[in-house]
Amino acid sequence: MAVGEYFIIKLRVADRIYRLRIKRSEEKKYRDAADAIEKKTNQYRTHFSGIKGERLEEKDCMAMTTIQALAENSALEDRSLLFESRIQLLTEELDAFLKKFI
Repeated sequence: MAVGEYFIIKLRVADRIYRLRIKRSEEKKYRDAADAIEKKTNQYRTHFSGIKGERLEEKDCMAMTTIQALAENSALEDRSLLFESRIQLLTEELDAFLKKFI
């Protein structure tokens, strides 16, 4: 591990500060993630405020944001697996084709 490869950043999520030790190369990902969480929780808070006179607690907004993020991540993983299998199939077909001429 290189000296200075890791450092501590402070991220604000739901009016709390979180200190994380991360790789310098991943700082933008973490900051973007914290911004996306703030944006999405604010959307849930705004959308559901006043419905039946109830106000969502912060943990409810965070839970819904987490569920949405993981569902989207799962969909992306499924697409990735589909592309990987298609690439594998095309590679095998190309190999078989080239073997005919070698």
